[in-house]
Amino acid sequence: MEGQIQPALLNAYVETRVDLEPLEQDTVVQVQTPSTTSFSLSSRSSRHTVSTSAVCSNESTFSRTCLANASSIYFSRLRAYPRNFLWRVLDKKTLELRSIDLAKDDREDKNATVILQLGFPSAIRTGGVAFADDREDGLNVFVLTKSNELFTLAIATRFFYDVTASEGSPNKWCKAFKPSSFTIASPHRLIAANTQSLIITLDDGRILRLSRQKKDDGSLWQELAYNDGGWGSSLRGLIPWQGSSTVRYDGHVLDHSTAIAAEFSPSQKDLVTVCAGHTLKIWNLKKGSSVFNLDLLDQQRGPEDMQRMMLDPGNSEILRVFDAGGSIDGDEYYAMTYSPHDGGQFKIWAIRDASHGKSGVRFLYPEHVFRPPEPDPNSETKAVWKMANFKIDQGNRDAGMRLWVLLRSNRRYKLYCLAFDLEDLPEAWDRGWTLTASTSLNEPPLPQPLSTDARDAPDLWLEYLLYPGRYSKAVLETALSSYTSSRNLQEAIDAKGDLAHRLGSAIASQVACQPIKVEEESGTPFEQYRAALQQEWSLLHQEIQDLDRLLWQMPSLSYDERSEMPWLVYAGGLSAIRNCSQLEAISYNTPAALEDSVSFLGSKSIEDESSHGPKQPYELAVLVQAILGFTSSFNPSLQRSCQTSLASELWQDPLTSVSDRMRDFYTNCNFQEEISIPAIESLKESLEPLGGADNISTDHFLALIQEMPQFMTGDDPGQTSSTAGLNFLVKGAQEMINLHSRILSDMLIFIVLVENEDLEKDDQMLQLDTSVAFMAVTEQLKRYELMQWLASKVSGQYQSSSTKAGSEAARGLVKQAGGPTILGLLFAADISLQAVEGRSQRAALTDTMQDLLIWTIGGNDKTIPFDRVLVFIQCSLLKDGQTTLASDFLFMQPCTPWAVYIKGRLCLSCGDATEAALCFQKAAYGMARKTPIEYKQASAGYLTSAEVKHFGAGLPSYYEHIVHLYDLASLPSRAAQFAQLALQFSHRSSSTQPDSSLLTSLFNSSLQTSDIHTAFTALVRLPRESQIAQLPTILKKLLASPTGPALLLELPWPPHLYTAVDRYLANEGSNESKSLKKPPISPERQRKILSAWRLKRGDFRGAASALYTQLQITQKAPRKSGAMPRIRLETNQNDGVEMGNKGLDQAYLSLINIMACIGGEEDLSESAGGRQKGSDEAWLLSASTEAKRKLVKISDVREEWQKELDRRSVVESGRWGYGLGTGDEMDLG
Repeated sequence: MEGQIQPALLNAYVETRVDLEPLEQDTVVQVQTPSTTSFSLSSRSSRHTVSTSAVCSNESTFSRTCLANASSIYFSRLRAYPRNFLWRVLDKKTLELRSIDLAKDDREDKNATVILQLGFPSAIRTGGVAFADDREDGLNVFVLTKSNELFTLAIATRFFYDVTASEGSPNKWCKAFKPSSFTIASPHRLIAANTQSLIITLDDGRILRLSRQKKDDGSLWQELAYNDGGWGSSLRGLIPWQGSSTVRYDGHVLDHSTAIAAEFSPSQKDLVTVCAGHTLKIWNLKKGSSVFNLDLLDQQRGPEDMQRMMLDPGNSEILRVFDAGGSIDGDEYYAMTYSPHDGGQFKIWAIRDASHGKSGVRFLYPEHVFRPPEPDPNSETKAVWKMANFKIDQGNRDAGMRLWVLLRSNRRYKLYCLAFDLEDLPEAWDRGWTLTASTSLNEPPLPQPLSTDARDAPDLWLEYLLYPGRYSKAVLETALSSYTSSRNLQEAIDAKGDLAHRLGSAIASQVACQPIKVEEESGTPFEQYRAALQQEWSLLHQEIQDLDRLLWQMPSLSYDERSEMPWLVYAGGLSAIRNCSQLEAISYNTPAALEDSVSFLGSKSIEDESSHGPKQPYELAVLVQAILGFTSSFNPSLQRSCQTSLASELWQDPLTSVSDRMRDFYTNCNFQEEISIPAIESLKESLEPLGGADNISTDHFLALIQEMPQFMTGDDPGQTSSTAGLNFLVKGAQEMINLHSRILSDMLIFIVLVENEDLEKDDQMLQLDTSVAFMAVTEQLKRYELMQWLASKVSGQYQSSSTKAGSEAARGLVKQAGGPTILGLLFAADISLQAVEGRSQRAALTDTMQDLLIWTIGGNDKTIPFDRVLVFIQCSLLKDGQTTLASDFLFMQPCTPWAVYIKGRLCLSCGDATEAALCFQKAAYGMARKTPIEYKQASAGYLTSAEVKHFGAGLPSYYEHIVHLYDLASLPSRAAQFAQLALQFSHRSSSTQPDSSLLTSLFNSSLQTSDIHTAFTALVRLPRESQIAQLPTILKKLLASPTGPALLLELPWPPHLYTAVDRYLANEGSNESKSLKKPPISPERQRKILSAWRLKRGDFRGAASALYTQLQITQKAPRKSGAMPRIRLETNQNDGVEMGNKGLDQAYLSLINIMACIGGEEDLSESAGGRQKGSDEAWLLSASTEAKRKLVKISDVREEWQKELDRRSVVESGRWGYGLGTGDEMDLG
């Protein structure tokens, strides 16, 4: 291709690529269509749903299942959503359909995420797929197979919403028809005029028109064949003709008159075709014959030139028909054709009335040669570029037209755009071309682990390979399968493990199989191991890269005229073409291209009081490219040092001045030793277009920051992003973030270098205030490091915290096999495509991506501090249970009280109660003070309304909230700690009565930790009603403890609780013990404690009564009916009560001594004993189990003791008799 094209074209557009993995699981529906041939093996229809992506064992299987043989996009003219349908032919027999709409109406509550895979009995013909809008519902799909069957599929819109909508027999919506015309001629191309009319070009040059009634379902079509007329043309249709004017294609012989490209005129009155013989032919469909036929270049060709001029039948993208938004000089419509001959030329045909032949058709600008742009004007590679496709946006007379041209050379391709009007086409053709840049320019370097790295090779490689959107799951799985099978590692891999685990296991297993070399030059065994790891990861990456390249080959161009949006469809991927942002244009273009295109880009650069003039884009491009080129020369060690120093600078609180920080940065990176003099000289030379390094000013850096998004540009357009739209938004935002982050970090390195080294020997850079530039770049870089973290982190379980009604798309993304990014779910779900009338979708997509970046740091509300944005994100992670991600995000958290409190909540969720307590105490004073922060909103709904009421209400209220948190976490020791703090500060406040709920919490928590003294203190501070209610709890704890009884007697019980404690010990406690299978304390021990309690309070009568009851039980315990009396001389210390003679003696003595201390009270109703009226002898009322209580005197007790002593004497002397059951024998029991 030769032509006078300007050497530097502007990259005005950029690609945003996404793979074609299903966006949701269980949404791929496979349908086998029926055939008209009863003997066909695939004649039966079937349907099933595919739950996961297929894992291919080798490249061949991968190609059949993941790579398309043909693909394009159909844009519906009637539908609002879904209206953009991507179709692909897989394995030659399967047609795949899916929606790729970027946005939908707010009122649309469903997402069209279902993928239809329609299998056909035989291979689909090239050019055998056509679409037409069904006015009632959905669209009609027409498919022509190599078995000469025409399939008509009525695809309802609901099929793309619901996987169950297509259930049932496909025969209801899929019909097959076999035209009889195919028996004498083979079809070549299929074109749909509408749902009732089709055009098929035949290999003999004829045109076959198929029509049906509106009520027909496609099982029957009316056939009508058109030809040029004459017996010669008819004879060629009956007899195969293989002369010099034919060409073989796809197993058929095509006549030179075969239409290889065809389009309808705007009124559908004419059919414009390009024939294989290099001619333009126009058919009048009403007459049924051709009315115009002329060479594409309007040249006379002899018979000897016929074969040389034959066109490639496989390239149908050489014709476009348009109306230019209005006629010029009475023209009805226009056609643009491309001829690859004579250097490649475009021609524009003006059709006034094709029925008049040459008088009705004319060339526009016949004297001008319109050649495609030259991709390599000065290339020495001699690459052959071919025009693969072109599209025309006919626009209107006000907005002008655009021509999009796709050029391809093997796997390389370039997409050009020309804005023009038909009136000034020659001038625009020479000067108006722009290019589309590839985002592969932003690809980071491959991981290169160093011996000083804290992370090893597997961590670095897994982070690189699993970065969201870099490689599809199908590519990774297939590469892993191929890698393991070629090395017999299948058994070493856990098939049920996640992808990251299996990748690491495969590499580790392969390295383990390699022998260790003993040669000294091979290094230590550990060094050999590291080198082997790096080598194997590189080999695996090469396999992944080879497979990924297959996805991005065979690009085809599609164009949506309604939204003015171009698309590139690849074998296994999709690319949206959008406008470059201002900074992308600066980065992707040469300064010369920008200088020549100032009017195209405009200038948004800033001016301030010290400005030396506005900074134009080409000036900024010189600086950016000089800095990027300089830092790209750094060795891996220096790059790692810069990353480490940068992280420390961004996320650690500065304790020194800005100058000291820059000096520390310079020293830590060892710039003085690592950066060579030639590198410095090269940097100076690259800055010469700006007048040298001494002309770099602070304004340059501030202008670059200003070129980054500053405000959200649009209002709510009444649309919400679809699931596919979110995918593109996130991917485009990732690209912008990576580019901006790299520019900012390299700018910071340059500023540090300028601060510590004079780039000019004699003249310092007086125009550059390094401190101002350093602080401005650092603050901006913090924001982009946050965005980069959000864009790189994935969670398969994450739920969106969006409150917007249209977040169904985000919820759908949760089901992705690889998981969604936090950026996509937390922020992108709230952003709508800024598709306003009068602006193209390619511009709206870029603006929306920039809006997403601003939305992540608080939107247009500049009153929201950046620190609060960081805490908001942390709260969002905690709200959805993402504790692992929240822990990873801690390094970005500020040291504000609000952030420290949320850190405490994270530690509490992770089970680190000690660290949580430290954080809660550290944040106490700040959280207890009133602030303008709306905590519920600032926490993304993580905190409840009841919780936020405790903030800004003083320390007691704050600590009460912390107590509640620890109560919920079942951590009583910490709950007691903060309850004491709350009570401590409550005592200092004006409140006279402490909060009973705090006291209750302190009481319960202290009991759980066996802190009886603290629990008792809290109990006696409670109101009296609460004391009575909580008393059994502490008494139960005291009785169950070995030291509890002694502590019970030592505690300073208030007098009003004496009776309650006595009643519990005497009644409720024993009843409770009886109800338990294993009571905490025996009844004997409890009676002794009751006696001790009464003695401590001076109640001798009550103590004696308790001891006498125990004495009675002790006396009866050994006696059993029918058993021989015996004396138990052993001592059984069960619960401290001795059951032998010694214990009995002590019981009698204790009882007698206590009864001797009883006073002379005469009121028997209030006591269990006293001294009989008129007598000095003490007495008591026994608590006998008999029906009646009896009066027991001290003399009675002494008499009983004497009898016991006599009984022992009889036993010891052997003087007892054996009775015969008459009752006269002596009771020795």
